[in-house]
Amino acid sequence: MTVDHDPVHTYLISRGCAPLVVRRGLPGLLDQWAGIVAAAERERDESLDEWLNDMDLRDILAGALAAAGPRERRTAAFRLDEADQRFHSLTVPCPCLWGDAIAHTNSWRPEWQWWYFRRPTHPGPQLREDLLVNGFLRPET
Repeated sequence: MTVDHDPVHTYLISRGCAPLVVRRGLPGLLDQWAGIVAAAERERDESLDEWLNDMDLRDILAGALAAAGPRERRTAAFRLDEADQRFHSLTVPCPCLWGDAIAHTNSWRPEWQWWYFRRPTHPGPQLREDLLVNGFLRPET
């Protein structure tokens, strides 16, 4: 299959992904997600916006996986499942980090777009502050 007729590339272009992301395709998205999960194992100092960018990548990955053919999905499944399980172990459920209105507009549900409904168990200082300000964490007493 040529890149011109690759449904994953077509999907990535439709999502407005950068040319490098399109060129790397599903394997590149898997690499990026694995890197995000590995970084989540450390207490990174990032903002809520940066965290949401990472979760947007996971959303793009879900769409790319849906666009992929059966062989590509099978190849990606083990690696993705492993990264997702690690991510779940490092995060806790919370309300949609984009807010209820955006979740409603996009029909996001915690069962399907779970990445938008989880926050790090141990956020770094900046993310902790952003989560507090936005009501996703309670102040410690």
